[in-house]
Amino acid sequence: MTLRRTGPGAGTAAPAPAVRDEGRARRTARALRLWYGRLLLAAAVLWLVYAVVRWQVSGRWHWAILLDAAPPLALMAVPAVLLLASAAACGRRRPAAAGTAAAALVLALLTGSGLNWPALFRTEAPVPPDALRVVSLNTQYWAVDSGEDRLYALLHRQDADVYLLQEHVRWQPGLGEDGYRRLDDDDRLREEFPGYHIARRGELLTVSRFPILATPPVGPGVELDRAEAPPFGTVFARDKVMRTDLRVADRVLSVYNVHITVQLAPDNLALFSGFDYDAYFRRKFAWRQEEIRGLEEDLRRNRNPVVVAGDFNTTAAMRDLDGVRSLARDALEANTDFLPLSWKFRAPAGFDWDSVLNRPLPFWRVDWAFTAGDATAHRYSLRPTDGISEHRMQDLWITL
Repeated sequence: MTLRRTGPGAGTAAPAPAVRDEGRARRTARALRLWYGRLLLAAAVLWLVYAVVRWQVSGRWHWAILLDAAPPLALMAVPAVLLLASAAACGRRRPAAAGTAAAALVLALLTGSGLNWPALFRTEAPVPPDALRVVSLNTQYWAVDSGEDRLYALLHRQDADVYLLQEHVRWQPGLGEDGYRRLDDDDRLREEFPGYHIARRGELLTVSRFPILATPPVGPGVELDRAEAPPFGTVFARDKVMRTDLRVADRVLSVYNVHITVQLAPDNLALFSGFDYDAYFRRKFAWRQEEIRGLEEDLRRNRNPVVVAGDFNTTAAMRDLDGVRSLARDALEANTDFLPLSWKFRAPAGFDWDSVLNRPLPFWRVDWAFTAGDATAHRYSLRPTDGISEHRMQDLWITL
């Protein structure tokens, strides 16, 4: 005979499976958050280690470009995302991940974020009536894809007093460092710029309304001037800073046209062919150091008002320009862009295989302008080039 229990306590054990399921779900969720926190903390630690090592070796080691290639924006964005993601971690891993990510973010903000904080409170200043206009542009191998006519039309629209132009050269893709040829177009230059004065060294071309008094060599250019008729390929590769002294009224203005050697040019590399990458990066690093140190030495000796502008192949997060910054003022002081960017706004002529990098992704500023001495920048802009170049044009108004 089976007795059945009745009354208020009858059937209370039935919900037990639901309770067990609920407990299992909580344990699973906690385990997932635990592993999430561990992975997040590991990612934050790895990123902080990368950020510290990158800063320590930047401008000091020939392989540093592999760490320095990240856009300054990414150096801030990654730790910012990790910091936000740490809120979902549990236990002691939450503050640990948050603190590590915050440290990496602070390091990025303090060591070359590229952000122009004063621009938040600055309006475009008026230009004095006696100001000089200096335009600098990497011409993308003298408008190899868009054509010279469009390039000249762009330059004429600026009506500048001084043009500092880089990559005034012929380039044949696929030949690497042997693909550069001298561009002999003096007749056209004189026709396009009547009344202007012209100076050129290798790929560097300076066109000035003011008389040119001298073009003293800078850095490796000193040795090249002593050599007897060096081939154009050597001049192109090593003469990367051209100083031109101009007579402006009763003053002498020194303008430096700059195109510092690029750390890595994919067109120059032969992948999977036993290519000596260490020697390649070591040579590029040594060349860059010679060019930048040569510019610094010349700036130290120069007592004239100075303008320096061009393509430095250097971002705000790289330490290569620390010396130049200590000797001259960044023209960004006269700029109103919170995040000034100059490279890859459009890349019509690039490399054959890097379809991602050849898209208009404005992540870097590699074009810089500086003033020193009595030269004062009143307005500085980075302007589009209508698809003629992958670089933006630097537009600088100065007074002496």
